[in-house]
Amino acid sequence: MLLIRLAAQNLGRRRLRTLFLGVAVALAVGVGTASFITGWALSEGITASFSRMGADLIVVPRSTLVNITSSLLTVQPTDETLDASVVGRLAGIDGIARAAPQRLVRAVVEGRAVSLIAFDPAVDFTVQTWAREQRQSPIGASELLAGGRVPGTVGETLSVCRRPMEIHGRLAKTGVGPFDESYFITFVGLDFLAALCSQDPEVAKAVKDVAADHAAHDKELALCMPDYTPGKVTAILLQLAPTARAEQIKFAISQIPGVKVVEGNSVLSSSRQALRILFVGIAAFSVLVALALLILVSLLFSAIVQERMREIGLLRAMGARPSHVVAMVLAEAAMITGLGGLLGIVLGFALLFGFARSLGFYFETLGVPFSWPAVEVLAGICAAVVAVSISLGIGGALYPAWRVRRLEPFALIHGEGGR
Repeated sequence: MLLIRLAAQNLGRRRLRTLFLGVAVALAVGVGTASFITGWALSEGITASFSRMGADLIVVPRSTLVNITSSLLTVQPTDETLDASVVGRLAGIDGIARAAPQRLVRAVVEGRAVSLIAFDPAVDFTVQTWAREQRQSPIGASELLAGGRVPGTVGETLSVCRRPMEIHGRLAKTGVGPFDESYFITFVGLDFLAALCSQDPEVAKAVKDVAADHAAHDKELALCMPDYTPGKVTAILLQLAPTARAEQIKFAISQIPGVKVVEGNSVLSSSRQALRILFVGIAAFSVLVALALLILVSLLFSAIVQERMREIGLLRAMGARPSHVVAMVLAEAAMITGLGGLLGIVLGFALLFGFARSLGFYFETLGVPFSWPAVEVLAGICAAVVAVSISLGIGGALYPAWRVRRLEPFALIHGEGGR
């Protein structure tokens, strides 16, 4: 406690120097924080916009005929399927950032035969990015997403194969027929729905009788996934990592039997990858700012320790241990950089607010959302910034403090420490 009081008193003795160092830390932290969060927001927003253009690659069964324009966003009607184990093999290939499986089945929604497309919300990057309106909670097993051209409002309950399912959200119109004219459900929800249909005696009877009797009612029931089997997917949409090359990924996929690869728009893929590299560059800039701050603190505390040689020598002569001296210097550095870090966070968010009200608004008008990180992520960033600021102060002052601890009190009092 005494050492902390001494460190606080030392900061007050040279207030102008303390102020300048605190402002330097605040500027570095503020600019670094604002740059990092801005880069994050723009990268996520632009990446989301590019994701709406579809996948980089699509993996389908070898015998499937594919319309490239439609397959950028979703699967197309086909009876061909792949084993779900292929998804894990694809996800394990270096250079593939996301492997999003989809399964298309025919179903009856409100007495009308439509496509029901299953997707995995955890890895999806083409369906949910088109959400026009939806609930805040994650989509449940008994909920649907409605394409842009199918009926239904958010919260409305529809009869899907005679089972009630609620509309979780609606998607915007894309101009891609298979996407706009389908309902989307999670794989868990599809398996649950199929299990219910298989246990329904009316549906089972209709499936048996449909071959002999093509009455409209029975045929309608039989369309409710009579041939559905779990563990199958219709196609797998792939998003490549920033440094991946499509040719290398296609060669790796070609080693998997029974599949073929369809490539999307290479210009969009390369642009999205370049944005990731840009974000890495912004993060590297923040690291360089931190390194510059570390050097500044180290130089300044070298001068401070050199200036206080006699004072430190007197403390040692009065019984202070070398570790006490080191602790006092480090506490002083931690205080000033910690306070500078807090001030820098305030400055950084002021810069962010100004950016969001100017260029951020401009990006919004271009259809590029300024995607702020979640509140808990921002809180984590702020805590990390303060911790890094304190660590930089301690790291910068450590060498000067460690160097002076080795000197004897006599040498310190007579100013021989700097020789």
